[in-house]
Amino acid sequence: MKELYLIAAMAENRVIGAGGKIPWHIPQELQLFKKLTTDNIIVMGRKTYESIGRPLPDRENIVISSHKIEGVTTCRTILEAVRIGEQTDRKLFFIGGADIYNLTVNIVSHMYISWVKGRYKGDTYFPEIDLLQWREAEKTYFDEFTMIHYTRPQSSSYSLI
Repeated sequence: MKELYLIAAMAENRVIGAGGKIPWHIPQELQLFKKLTTDNIIVMGRKTYESIGRPLPDRENIVISSHKIEGVTTCRTILEAVRIGEQTDRKLFFIGGADIYNLTVNIVSHMYISWVKGRYKGDTYFPEIDLLQWREAEKTYFDEFTMIHYTRPQSSSYSLI
């Protein structure tokens, strides 16, 4: 089975959004997101796509939606997106929003989490996760956030059924 990836930035209180936008602007974190996802496949929900406003360049953009969206690959389900990813050697990253994270946090084998310093007001949260189920593979400190690459122990595998 293909390894699946999740990438997210969240505040210490798990906030990931406020009013359809990211409640912080950290260029270094955006650059890291770009570096990790370029030349790979990114999967997002319709609301996330609409908040970005366009396909992200140098990546295959898949949007989970019941309606076709011009300029991107549209899939009705996570399983359909994963099947597309399994046909390539590129990494498949789930990039949000909250609904997509809720559906995928238990099936991914890697999480790249940017823990943004501070607590932010917001209306969209990353799901509760048991970090004891994960291993810190890499931790990088930045001025405004810490990026941790978590891996799931090899005995875990995903099931979309």
